[in-house]
Amino acid sequence: MQSNQSKPSISSRVLARQADAQKYEKLARLHRHALVLLQSDRRQDVIAKAQARIQKWEERDLCSRFYIDAWKRLLSSDPSHMEQEVCNSAPQAHALAQNSPFSFLMKEVQ
Repeated sequence: MQSNQSKPSISSRVLARQADAQKYEKLARLHRHALVLLQSDRRQDVIAKAQARIQKWEERDLCSRFYIDAWKRLLSSDPSHMEQEVCNSAPQAHALAQNSPFSFLMKEVQ
């Protein structure tokens, strides 16, 4: 006989999915805000701060080389590339959004 405690209840799975959806929506708002700033007079400041974050990741070995390389590439390209690669619902987009050099902008996005 299988214990009911070994499987999460349907309601806890639904709640977990809802929490994930809320997290990804907040990350999407952050990156949409970053896109706006990358097309504004704040562009250079935002890029410099994001590059400093990436440099810190690299120097201190804080995250995977994949994210370091991906974000370096995205920051040096047209903002439309970031929009295509980060602001969608693909698993890779979620991974990039979770490992974002734009977290310093989160206080601007609530």
